[in-house]
Amino acid sequence: MTTLRVLISDSWPDQAEAQWVVLDHGNIVASGHSAPASWPRANRTEAILAGAQVGWVQARLPQAKTREQLRALPFAMEEQLLREPDSQHFTPTFRDGENWSVLVIGRERLKRLTGQFAALGRPLDAAWSALACLPDTEDGWTLAIDGLHCLLRISAARALVDDAPASDPDELPPIVAILLAQAHTQGSLPARIVTMGASSKMASTLAAHHVEVIQEAIWHWHAVPEDAANLLHDEFQPAHARGLLLRALRPALILIVVALAAHLLLGIGSALLRQQELKEIKARMTQLARTQLPGRALQDPPLQVHRELQMQRQRHGLLADDDALALLADMAIALGSDATAAMQSVHYEGGTLVVTLAKPLDLPALQNRLEARGVHSAARGGNTLALQRSAP
Repeated sequence: MTTLRVLISDSWPDQAEAQWVVLDHGNIVASGHSAPASWPRANRTEAILAGAQVGWVQARLPQAKTREQLRALPFAMEEQLLREPDSQHFTPTFRDGENWSVLVIGRERLKRLTGQFAALGRPLDAAWSALACLPDTEDGWTLAIDGLHCLLRISAARALVDDAPASDPDELPPIVAILLAQAHTQGSLPARIVTMGASSKMASTLAAHHVEVIQEAIWHWHAVPEDAANLLHDEFQPAHARGLLLRALRPALILIVVALAAHLLLGIGSALLRQQELKEIKARMTQLARTQLPGRALQDPPLQVHRELQMQRQRHGLLADDDALALLADMAIALGSDATAAMQSVHYEGGTLVVTLAKPLDLPALQNRLEARGVHSAARGGNTLALQRSAP
């Protein structure tokens, strides 16, 4: 997997030439400084945004859920921004309770960069801030000079950029001199300062502030830390990256779709089977009704057979389901422990048993218990219920 990383200055693409490297598993296999037409092809294309294109801003927010803090973040930094928050793109890099550290870049600038790379046929896979690519020195600062700019990282969550001295390359950059003076006054001087690309004279000037100075020849701008925050997220997330995610999830999605389809087919098959069973039961019931009720028009075979059964039971001196005794038995069971001296009066006529209760009871609960036994009950005011056997 090869990666083309390009160091993008403030003036790109108006000044098209840029420094670039090609990395293969972290090792440099090619490098150069040229216009885009001469850039080599690679599996991935990434941009390192140099200079003041990206700012690193600190904000303090009241304790709240992360989502709520993210919504309030642009407005909390409004006084530190040169333009309206709506025109900026925010990338949080660090959070410690109420304290947030955020990379900020103009929305239009980032849109122009991504559009230009897409027009070159090299859509960006990632964009990094050069500030975030500066190594974080433990108990110290990191200072990098790239010719045009001075980059200073003073903690894991804060870095600054300033113009490098144009007249004298040995001169201490103003931002460094100011911060050193403040740290000296506050008694918080860094234990050491690692310099990259700084002259020996500048290193001597830093050492005069009673700090250890560690000189490194050059700044490896292409080395992106593992915890660096990618600026391409939300609306700037690469379309082809979303496609890669979809392709990675495709096997799982196919498995889910197959499982859902199998479940749906199983459900449909089960419903069709139940429907067929019901048809067979209805056909057997109709055949039974024709046998038991010869010569009669069949409208509702189950109900007609049930009524015929009740009539035959009554003719033979047997108790029918809607007889008074059967309804009273169901009433007594539904009353349960309240059955003793519960009924004040009882009246039966035409399959309807009217019961007046002798004491107040929970009628809705009593009616539910009667319904469970196949007895429909209707309140008739006060403590009176009219009971009828429910149709089969």
